[in-house]
Amino acid sequence: MPNFIIIGAQKAGTSSLYFYLSQHPNIRVSATKEIHYYNYYEPQGRGLGWYKSFFPLKLTSRNQITGEASPYYLFDENVPPRIKRDLPDVKLIALLRNPIDRAYSAYSMNKRQENMKDFPTFEGAIANNDMSSEQSVLYLFRGRYADHIRHWLRYFNRDQFLFIKSEEFFQDPKKSLREVYDFLGVEKVYPHNIQAQEVGSYTDLSPKTRHSIEAYFKQPNDDLVALLGDRYRW
Repeated sequence: MPNFIIIGAQKAGTSSLYFYLSQHPNIRVSATKEIHYYNYYEPQGRGLGWYKSFFPLKLTSRNQITGEASPYYLFDENVPPRIKRDLPDVKLIALLRNPIDRAYSAYSMNKRQENMKDFPTFEGAIANNDMSSEQSVLYLFRGRYADHIRHWLRYFNRDQFLFIKSEEFFQDPKKSLREVYDFLGVEKVYPHNIQAQEVGSYTDLSPKTRHSIEAYFKQPNDDLVALLGDRYRW
């Protein structure tokens, strides 16, 4: 079973962090990055045996650890109690990116991968950011980080979490990796390949749209600063 889980956020650098950790001699990551066991397969009836099949049968030394990354975990309120039941002592890593940039990046990824007939523009997608809408992909809701983190803190102690600001991680990945290595209790052995992963390309968000979303996120961002400190002020 995993010693650590990267729980999110989506489009905040989880693929790069998973890739970097996979190069560490004392870390054996899951066979698949996004297993989605606790938010998708466990509710469908897949058991722990299926989940464990993604991890090493045996770690070769006491210093080795294993883990996975499923960035949708952060947003799903049903996931924390399920993980608490099976992994009460697990270490949890969350990367937090400016919620406006995260939302636009997620929309741009979906637009590249899917036929976005319902929402041909980002402005149209966020106008339908309604939890009661089956068509909504909740771009803005997923950036209300304080709400999601407070829910996780109902089940896990604060010292079980490491929060990383994505912008700092993108700018200086080795500095953020030092924090991760200390948190996981492994040696500071940096990856030989530090190229960013899953980097999408898209046009800049219009200043008018960005300004309108800033008003939406003002209170959620203030709540996050109150919870985690001024480091997370965007």
